[in-house]
Amino acid sequence: MYAPSLMIRRIALVALLAIAVAHAQEGVRGEQTPAPEKPKETVALYLRFPVGRLFDYVYTDTTAVHRIYSDSSTLEYTRTVTYYISLEAIEGPRDGLTSVQVTIDSLEYSFSSGGNTLSYKPRGQMPLQFPDFVAAVVPLNRQYVLYYSPYWDAAKVEGEMLDWLRNYIAENSDQVSSFDSLQRFIWLRNISVPVLAHYADPQKGALPSGRVALDSVWQKPFALLADGIEFRDPRARTRIIERRGPIFELETRADSLEPTREKLKLYNIQRFVEVIGGSGSARHTVELHKAGFIESARTELEADALCKTGNEIFRQHIRSRYRWTLRGQYDY
Repeated sequence: MYAPSLMIRRIALVALLAIAVAHAQEGVRGEQTPAPEKPKETVALYLRFPVGRLFDYVYTDTTAVHRIYSDSSTLEYTRTVTYYISLEAIEGPRDGLTSVQVTIDSLEYSFSSGGNTLSYKPRGQMPLQFPDFVAAVVPLNRQYVLYYSPYWDAAKVEGEMLDWLRNYIAENSDQVSSFDSLQRFIWLRNISVPVLAHYADPQKGALPSGRVALDSVWQKPFALLADGIEFRDPRARTRIIERRGPIFELETRADSLEPTREKLKLYNIQRFVEVIGGSGSARHTVELHKAGFIESARTELEADALCKTGNEIFRQHIRSRYRWTLRGQYDY
C-alpha cells in the first residue's frame, strides 16, 4: 500500500540529486580561475667592447640643404662625407663608465652647389682653402676616447691629441694672420663632444639602461648633428621592431627635435650665424647583435633651422641620411 508512494519519493530524490549535480558542474565551469599569465620575455640590450678587439666601421653622411633668404632668394648644396672609423677598448668598464677608443682613419668628401662639385679621396690633394672641407678634415687621424654613461649616452670625450690641438690653437692662433675667429671656431667645434660623439656613436643613446620586454617602448633623450647644427629631442621613443636570430632591430622616433640655440659657421656666410629656432624629426634604426656590438645603423632626418646673421634672417631646410656599417672585427 505504501510502495507507489515510496517509489515516487525515490524517483523525486534521484531527480533532485541529478539537478544539483548539474548545477554544481555548471558552477564549476562558470567560475574557473583563469590560468596565470606567462611572464613577458625580457632582454638586455647593451654595448660590449672586449679589450683586444677592434671594430671597423664606415660612416656616411649625405646632407642636402635648401636655404631661403629673407628676399626669397635661395641657395642649395649637397654634401657627402664618408669616414672610416675604428673602435676598440683599451680597458674594461670603470666607475660606471664604458670607454672606447676612436680613430677616424680616412675620409672621402664631395660637395656640390650651383652646378659645381668639389671632391676629395685619400691620397688626393686636400682643398684646404674650402672652409666646409676643413670642417670635415679636422677630426681626421685624431684619436680620442668616448665614454658612455650607464644610460648609454655619450658622457664625455677625451684624448691627448685633442688636448694638444686645443692648446696649440689657443697659443698660436694669434700669430697666424689668416687664422681668424671663424677659422678658430671651425677647428675647435669639430673636436667637440657633439661632433665627435655623432660620428663614433651609432646607437645615439637608444639603448635602455636595464632589461626590457620585447614589446615595450622606452623614452630617452636623442641628439644628432645636421649640417653642423645640433638637434635634440628629450623624449624620443624607442622599441624593438624585429628580432632575427641574434640580431635585435631597434627603431627610435624623434618627432620633437629642436636645434640648440648657439652661434655657428655655416656654408657661404663669412661671419657667425645664430640659430634662433627650428624643428625636425628623425627615424633612427639600429641592428644590435646580442653579443653587444652594432651591425649597422641608419638615420633619416628632416629639419628646419631659423638662423640670423646681422639683420638677415633666413631658413635652412635640411635633409640628412646617415649610415654606419660594420665592415669587420679583429682580435689582436
